[in-house]
Amino acid sequence: MRRTPMTKRKACFIACILPCAAVYYCIKYTFRAVEETLDAVDSARQRHRIKTRKRPKSKPLAVIPSVSKRTSASAPIKTSFLHLPPEIRLMIYRLVFGGPAIMQVRSTYSMRGPRPETWVSGQGIRDDADEPSKALRLIIGLGGSPLRQLVAPPSVGCVIYGYVSRLICGEKHCFAITRYHDDEAVHYTDLMRTSRAVYGEALDLLYAEHTISLFGVEMARYFCRNASPEGMKRIRFAHVALIIPSSSWDSPSQKKSIKDTMKLLRHSLPHLLQLDIEVAVTWGQPKDTGLFWSWLTDDGVLGQFRGLEKFVLKASAYLPFTMRPRGNCEAWTPQYELLESWDDGEYQALKTRVTSLDEAMASS
Repeated sequence: MRRTPMTKRKACFIACILPCAAVYYCIKYTFRAVEETLDAVDSARQRHRIKTRKRPKSKPLAVIPSVSKRTSASAPIKTSFLHLPPEIRLMIYRLVFGGPAIMQVRSTYSMRGPRPETWVSGQGIRDDADEPSKALRLIIGLGGSPLRQLVAPPSVGCVIYGYVSRLICGEKHCFAITRYHDDEAVHYTDLMRTSRAVYGEALDLLYAEHTISLFGVEMARYFCRNASPEGMKRIRFAHVALIIPSSSWDSPSQKKSIKDTMKLLRHSLPHLLQLDIEVAVTWGQPKDTGLFWSWLTDDGVLGQFRGLEKFVLKASAYLPFTMRPRGNCEAWTPQYELLESWDDGEYQALKTRVTSLDEAMASS
């Protein structure tokens, strides 16, 4: 039987489309496999860096020497940056580092962003009335982690979304503390390499005036091992996000990791004034919610802090997705609910213990 013209056209169309479709899907899945491989390699490299990197030994800061007097009237006067009045040097440091901001620590380079405009003067952390971090929910919903804080929604067809670059504490878009010039990365903190005198003067601006945001126990330990010992003594404001699996929170390794991290922060930040703890339980309510709440507020975990000026705790259970999201970032932001075992009375008692000066003097 002879084929009709319509059948021939369909056969030609299929013969042309099938190879193109095969090439398209081959390229698509090849690129996806390469991207997943690169992500795995980068995660392994970051994990190795976080576990092994440690600041080198250095001498403690010395007192800035006073300017020597001239021994002769004819001797030339040597001037340097340190001869400028302290007020002018402070203005220069502020131009370099910027005003009070939120610094989110990463293993490669930290991210910096503005504090919320609603914060009053002297406020370095959120209030109890503020909602839990939406940016943190988005990053976790997209499969992010302390090792992989910059994430992007999966592409939909030819639509490719950019990376999520929001601070988990300030909810603002952030930028890296670096600029590029002539293909070389220039970090603003390189100014502190000028001399130990400049280093000492700039520490207050870099540590005391900023809110240090730590994403997970990994970043908290990494920061305490690599940050300046003198700088950590100047930190006054800190935000810590704890990501706790709902099904394995009571495993000995998980509980020990969080307990040891809180103890490390307490010893490393002796002059901390304001502490913001955000607990994100993934996914769903933790098993044995009552035991979870008792363990969380116990003196061995959050209750071990003393003498703070302000303390805020937010504990949320992230709800699992009912179906795979599609679309922009908003679709990947999971819903949340308050911890079932949350008790306002016990929370206020915890705040009282943590902010009590009498108990701080007794424990010391």
